[in-house]
Amino acid sequence: MDFRRIEWLFLVAFIAIDIFLFAAFQHDTTAQTDTTSRSADSDTTIIKEMRTDDIKFGTPSKKSGEGYYVSTSNDDSIKSSLTSLTDQTVRYQSDGTIASTFKTAITDVDPDHPDKTLDTVVSNATLILNGRQYKYNQQLSSRNTVVYTQRVTDGQIYSKYGEIRFSLTNAGVVTGYTQGYLTDVTTLREKTETISEQKALIWLYQYNQIANNTKIVWTKLAYTRYFNLKNSSVYIPTWVIAVKANSGSNAGVLQLKHVNAFTGAILTSDSNVKTVSGSATTSD
Repeated sequence: MDFRRIEWLFLVAFIAIDIFLFAAFQHDTTAQTDTTSRSADSDTTIIKEMRTDDIKFGTPSKKSGEGYYVSTSNDDSIKSSLTSLTDQTVRYQSDGTIASTFKTAITDVDPDHPDKTLDTVVSNATLILNGRQYKYNQQLSSRNTVVYTQRVTDGQIYSKYGEIRFSLTNAGVVTGYTQGYLTDVTTLREKTETISEQKALIWLYQYNQIANNTKIVWTKLAYTRYFNLKNSSVYIPTWVIAVKANSGSNAGVLQLKHVNAFTGAILTSDSNVKTVSGSATTSD
């Protein structure tokens, strides 16, 4: 048997295979680059269209992020802790939140910097349950409502079920609050990639959720409730986008838009999520 000839045949075969694989790799790489380039060009065109439609916003980030599916328990365990609160009249509500009225109102709260006074209140365990898990949220706060959001995993909850909302009078007096608290917070699987801020804005625009002559006031990647089961709820990363129209019936009114940061789907308020048994209902 001519072993020399066999060696040459194998060598030629290996070289041919290498050439084929290299050519295939180059083709796939070129195709992927072309697709990415076309997508980037399309996004740039849409951003220009938005500005032409007099939609005001800064330069949105093109960078993708990461987030978890987050599970929480739907139980009334917080109800048993209400007796530990002092100097207030508190009640547990049917939606799982609590509402309280202070017997001694908190005065001299600066409307521009309410956290200077309320940080101390929130961290006081006899006044607020689990207050150290919340952080002052200037974006969600207004002149007469001061909002603290619950911190979970790598983000914050933008939902009444994980917020403390203080009622603030024009005279700088806080008379009470409502509180939602998420218990047994766990991540369901590894981190998953999220869409960029720019993609979220583009999809809102393409679904006619941003009118002409509008200003994007702020954007935030936070957790909102996605669906609700009988004994638990699931929260997902959501692009929350604050929009203010400059004309029309909603002129000057701040509206919050929600975009699923995993899929780009437009979401409605989590107050519309229904409780079901054995299956889930999405928030749209």
